Amino acid sequence: MERILDIQPLAADQLSLQVNGTAVTAAAGETVLSVLNAVGLRQVARNDHGQLSGAFCGMGVCHCCLVAIDGRAKRRACQTVVRAGMRIETQVNAVVAGEAS
Repeated sequence: MERILDIQPLAADQLSLQVNGTAVTAAAGETVLSVLNAVGLRQVARNDHGQLSGAFCGMGVCHCCLVAIDGRAKRRACQTVVRAGMRIETQVNAVVAGEAS
């Protein structure tokens, strides 16, 4: 995925991670939500009713940016700092996935 919506160029100390199975670069100290925004992903979460939502508050209060990180569902993208090799999945929800099985 290409970071087309950055407001600043990435620094030299870039990390590599995966978003929905696609390689993405990130800056050290950046949040998962800022990476998702930079690549243009706006509908990032799926709530317990299966509805898509985007980040609302961006500071961990609303729970509208919940994603799966390294196989663990319902992690706040706005409160999670990226690290090298991280695997992020958007539009997933453990409750909805469990009901579909």
